[in-house]
Amino acid sequence: MPVIIYFYISSLTDKIKKYKEINAVLPHFFIPLQSLIFNIYPYITLDNQVDESLRKNLDYTNYFSLKVIFIALNIYYLTHTILLYIKHRKQIKNILSYEIGISLNWVLFFLLGYLSFVACFFILNPDSSPYVVYLPFLLIMVYTFFQRDAQITVELESSVIQNTNITIEVENQQNKQTNSINDEKREILKNQMVDYIENEKVFLQKDLTIYDVAKALNTNNNYISNILNNSLDCNFVTFINSYRIEEAKKILISKEYSNYTIEAISAIVGFNSKSAFNNAFKNKVGITPSDYIKLNRID
Repeated sequence: MPVIIYFYISSLTDKIKKYKEINAVLPHFFIPLQSLIFNIYPYITLDNQVDESLRKNLDYTNYFSLKVIFIALNIYYLTHTILLYIKHRKQIKNILSYEIGISLNWVLFFLLGYLSFVACFFILNPDSSPYVVYLPFLLIMVYTFFQRDAQITVELESSVIQNTNITIEVENQQNKQTNSINDEKREILKNQMVDYIENEKVFLQKDLTIYDVAKALNTNNNYISNILNNSLDCNFVTFINSYRIEEAKKILISKEYSNYTIEAISAIVGFNSKSAFNNAFKNKVGITPSDYIKLNRID
């Protein structure tokens, strides 16, 4: 289970590209398969007869697998799953202008439920009823089933575009590419980016990504991200949402849009959902869109 969960969450992120080859996947299943063989051995013997002492040893081996090996596997793979979740959350905020369907928020609830399932093994003894673990396991599977259709798989792979207007130095340290840009060139690119966002109003696009902006400016998405993080002290989604909210503030108090719902206005300014709009608006302005209308609209 912990290995399957890890690969399932990986399949919803770019991490799965690391496991395209079967030889990269199989080693992760060696210990679980070994434990499975110990579990089913008494039932697959040809004569269907197993020496009583051997059966007893197998029972304790299976018990050890559940109480020690299974717990150890969970600690290892769930830790990696949580780290993968944190990395994915950080990536999407630096690359995409939306989070609905790709944020993996439900994974936290899923992992909490799964941890309760694992905790059940601490109270197991060889004579325990299997239903002690079946019920939380069933609840986890039901929850996962209803979440799978709502989850969107996205590729966050970096796209490198040659910049013909701005020369940018690229350094290689410890086999990792590190992008550096001096202050003058950073300021030029920042102004180009801001002018493009404001004049073209691309922030109104619901599916806008940092790659779209980089392509339009004929530069590299890593440089855009560098400017956002270091010069503007924000990530991509926060940067784009700030423009969307400023546009929404104008529309919310406009008589032309007085008959529009909050949900309709959120769609006009580029948000994928009313809830995402409300959260972003309140974080930026301090009040909800509805309250903003009450305080500022002149009938």
